[in-house]
Amino acid sequence: MPVDSFNFQHVLFSFNGRIRRQHFWIGWLICLGLGVVLGWIPRLGTLLSIALIWPNLAISVKRLHDMGHTGWLVIIPWIAGIGGIIAAFMSVGAAALMSGGSWESEDPAVVLGILGPVLGILAIVGLIQLGFLLWIGISDSQRGDNRFGPNPKGE
Repeated sequence: MPVDSFNFQHVLFSFNGRIRRQHFWIGWLICLGLGVVLGWIPRLGTLLSIALIWPNLAISVKRLHDMGHTGWLVIIPWIAGIGGIIAAFMSVGAAALMSGGSWESEDPAVVLGILGPVLGILAIVGLIQLGFLLWIGISDSQRGDNRFGPNPKGE
C-alpha cells in the first residue's frame, strides 16, 4: 500500500497492520460523523450506532500496533466506561437508600447527593477515555518495521 493512500476497508474494518496518525483521525472523524447522524434516527439509529464499535476498535488497535503496543490495550477505556456505569448505578442506589428509599425528592440536597457522585464518576471516566484517545492519536509511530508490519510512513 503506498504511503499516502487511504484504504477505507483496511482502516475501518481490519485489525491487522498499522495506520499512521492522519489515517487514525480520518477514521475517527468518519465514525464520529456517522454516530452523530445515526443518533438523530430513532431506534434504528441506535442499533446502527452499535455497529460503529467495530471500526472504532479497528482504528484504535492499528494505532496501538503502529506505536509498538499490543491491541489489547484498547480495553482500557472500555473497562473504565463499564466500571463507571456500574459505579454510577451503585451511587444512585446508595443515595436513594440513604434518603429513605425515595426516588423522588424536591429537596435540592437530596438531588445533589445523588447527582454529585454520579457526575464525578462520569467525569473521571470521560477523562480516562479522552486521555486514551489523545495518547493513541498524538503519539508518534514506532520507527521502522515492528512485529505488526512495516511503518506506514515508510521510515
